[in-house]
Amino acid sequence: MSQAEQKVTDELSRDAALSEEQIATLPAAGRDLFLVSTAHAFIHAVTVLMPLVYPLIQEEYHLSYTQIGLVVALPNALGGFLQVIFGLLSRYILRKVLLGIGTILGGLSTFFTGTINGFWSLLTWSTAFRLATAPQHPVGSSYLTDRYGQRRHGYALAWHIAGGNIGTLAVPFIAGPLLGLWGWRPLLYVAALPGILIGIAILILLEERGPLDRRHRARQQAVGNAPSPAWSLVVHGPKLLQAGLSLLLPLRDRTLLIIMTVSIIAAGGRGLGNVTTYVPLYLQNVRHVDSRLQGILLTLLLLGSVIGPLLGGRLSDRLGRRPMLYLFYGASVVTTLLFIEVARPGMPFWLIPPALLLMGLAVYAEAPLLQAYLADSASRDLRDNAFSLYFALAFGVGSAWGAIIGWLIDRFGFQIAFIVMALSYLLAGGLLTLIRQQPRANQC
Repeated sequence: MSQAEQKVTDELSRDAALSEEQIATLPAAGRDLFLVSTAHAFIHAVTVLMPLVYPLIQEEYHLSYTQIGLVVALPNALGGFLQVIFGLLSRYILRKVLLGIGTILGGLSTFFTGTINGFWSLLTWSTAFRLATAPQHPVGSSYLTDRYGQRRHGYALAWHIAGGNIGTLAVPFIAGPLLGLWGWRPLLYVAALPGILIGIAILILLEERGPLDRRHRARQQAVGNAPSPAWSLVVHGPKLLQAGLSLLLPLRDRTLLIIMTVSIIAAGGRGLGNVTTYVPLYLQNVRHVDSRLQGILLTLLLLGSVIGPLLGGRLSDRLGRRPMLYLFYGASVVTTLLFIEVARPGMPFWLIPPALLLMGLAVYAEAPLLQAYLADSASRDLRDNAFSLYFALAFGVGSAWGAIIGWLIDRFGFQIAFIVMALSYLLAGGLLTLIRQQPRANQC
């Protein structure tokens, strides 16, 4: 046996002896959580930066709210559906490769967004960004649930979401002044660089610790005993088709089906979606707030995006996923209606900052809670498929809300649009009551 083969055998033996909980406590686990969350931070940063840029682009190129809604909805839809493919490819290609290359291409797409000359080029590069970063949610979440034990799903996924939001928190505060100083094009050029650097770091440093068969295939490739991933995709084409059909298996589970339906409905008011897009547009065009002050206000909103997921994730590990989801969906309804009331023309401006902070605490907690509920409810052999399908539906079908909300604003105004957002939370919470099965984590 060669030295390389002996090393592979020793590593496989060591990993087989480790439990999920022991693997999650290895020093490298914290580093890997940081890398995946930092890549998420870059994606969120660009997602948050664009709503500050949209008012300037809208003014420069005379875009309607419906066009802005399409720029939000269509790329998210295509990127969302593509997440199914990336979840499937993760069976044959190392997840660090999918995450790293995707983040690098996301950085390049951000750079080219700074070169746009109208609606169609904006739509093109916005779509390129979403397609490039599509692996982050299904592949990153699946990677972290494998990396951390079941008892720490809430912890790992909360940090995946909140860790990303920590990176975005300073973006509006910094971007507001820089927009006035540099303009939006140079700002996008500079914002592209972190994505490229983070992607390179993931390719070099991330440790692949997934299911034993995935690690075994990867290490066989390292010693030359298995075909390359690209060749595997050709040779195993029929298996790939069969695996693609297996992606639909989670839909046969009633609990998983309800959770995925809830994610589609709740996308009507999802934090890093419609809320982040239309709150700055409201402040700009209805309350006539300048870009610097918009950045400060958006920072307050996003402060909740850090605290809410961490608080909700920790509490849900102790008190259960569904009770916390009911709590935060209810709070999202109340705070969304509160914002549209206190932010209307004629109301004192000082009411807006606390309303945005409370709104942020509520609306951003839903994502990690629902994902942790999904992870608890799916068996291990279905988990990768469940995450892929979940994100495809949540961000694919659910992204249609972006265009719907834009159309509602053009046709009926902001107040009706925000009321519809609030109703989406209410309906999502109501659908959760249809679940009867206890999550697997609670059955252990």
